Amino acid sequence: MMKSTFLLFGACLGLFLAACQTTETPTGGFQSNPFTNAGESQKTPPGKRVADLLQEAKQQYDDRQFAMSFRYGEQAERLIKENKFSVEDEATAVAIQGYCLLQMGMLDDYAVDTFGVQAGAMRKFNRVLEISPTSFRARLGMALLLFRRHGESIRKSESLDQGVIWLEQIREDAKRALQGGKDAPVRLREASRKYAILVSNRDKLVKLGYIFRDPSTQPMDEKGKRAEAPWLGSLTPEQEELAVKDIAWAFEDAEAGAKVTAKDRTKALDAIADMADSWRKVRSYWRLAALKDLQSARDRFLQIRKDSPNYFWVDRDLTFVYQCLGGFFLDVGLEQARLQSIASGNMDDNLEKDARRIYTSKAFTSWEKEQSRKNYLDAKEFTVSFIRAHRKFEEMRIARKEEANYDDLNANPFLVDLVQRYRQTMDQLIAEERGMRAQMILEAAALCIDPIFQINDTELALNFADQLKSLAPNNPIHYFVRATAHYTSKDFASARDSYNAFLKDSSIVNGAQRDISRQRILECNEELKRSGGAGGKE
Repeated sequence: MMKSTFLLFGACLGLFLAACQTTETPTGGFQSNPFTNAGESQKTPPGKRVADLLQEAKQQYDDRQFAMSFRYGEQAERLIKENKFSVEDEATAVAIQGYCLLQMGMLDDYAVDTFGVQAGAMRKFNRVLEISPTSFRARLGMALLLFRRHGESIRKSESLDQGVIWLEQIREDAKRALQGGKDAPVRLREASRKYAILVSNRDKLVKLGYIFRDPSTQPMDEKGKRAEAPWLGSLTPEQEELAVKDIAWAFEDAEAGAKVTAKDRTKALDAIADMADSWRKVRSYWRLAALKDLQSARDRFLQIRKDSPNYFWVDRDLTFVYQCLGGFFLDVGLEQARLQSIASGNMDDNLEKDARRIYTSKAFTSWEKEQSRKNYLDAKEFTVSFIRAHRKFEEMRIARKEEANYDDLNANPFLVDLVQRYRQTMDQLIAEERGMRAQMILEAAALCIDPIFQINDTELALNFADQLKSLAPNNPIHYFVRATAHYTSKDFASARDSYNAFLKDSSIVNGAQRDISRQRILECNEELKRSGGAGGKE
């Protein structure tokens, strides 16, 4: 969950006193509402109204009421402009609106039926930077926006991932099926089944209108309408429709027992290859868009880290960025490994396992694999930095809480209540953020353990397990982390002991980890028997 930029620390206590005045009751005419200020009341000064609106906007944001916070921010901006107040106040009001739009997913300009085109989060943050070029909030907001937008582009590219792999599998199965052979019927059924599913999903993706086209490339008119964006594939929609039919006819003839000529076979296989290339081009478009945004977000976060060294939360953001960069190149590398596996004739049931085996082997080398490793190493370093700084931050909070003492017998009762609420709030914040830190540690431990990330740091993983235990002694996940670290480093006796401890203390909530633990205990026993060390290290 994104940490609120406007989080307010501490609490304040205000006592409001009102005096009632008696007036003569009017003898006739309109009777005013007795619950409103009678007579000539003083109007709230504009400056006070702006301050109240900004304060309420921040509070609503902290409460995750983003639509309400946005409206308060708009009202404050209008008052600031009407009264020509300071640009700092205007920057704050617009920044609040930008963050609200960011949280609601309205990154670019959008249209409202009654008001026309409205500024999205990007335009709001750019406006703040026009007013105040060094604004920390706007610079951070832009970095977060780019990171979020990269995620949307990645989701679009991932919607084509399975289709591209299936097209490669369909082509390989069809080539083997149409050439004949003892497994030809099985290959043909599998190719036909996958192709029917793929065509159905393709129709759904085309109807969405934002996978094979990029609407953002077309300007929005006053009513919020856009012209149809160009088709992104190397095949036009009409050409792809023809390819779909050619492939289907070839499969139907083969299943009906009709002889498929060499010409028809070549035509069908070429159509599958062309369709796969077209989908790859669309996917590459979204991948490139995602990578550009991700790299831009990284550069902005790094600059913020340089300019604001006390803002340690940026290390958490950089952890996520570098994990995503590592994942980006990992996806490309794994696809290369999948294509190798498909070319060797592997069927769908063991494709992912075989691709992982190929990728993690020393024999498999690629530029993408090396880039993935480098980015995961950077993610690990930023995680360690964040965990260290966050622990100090927690210690500071605990010290401040302990300093907020009071005398139950002699202190002002209002002050006692204030201090109690302050300490309760601090305890709640500490508990919530410990959970967040534990999650960061767990993710960092996974980077150190799983061979696919190429870090393989058992010692650090065990240290992370100790930290997890200190943060949440009753959560057995630290046993699982410790066991997996030992298992990966082939210390099977220690791994078996830790997996057994995890099974003893865990519950059905940890179902997936329990299944893995049972399987690996069996594997550890087999390895220990094979090495003559069945007794382990007891």
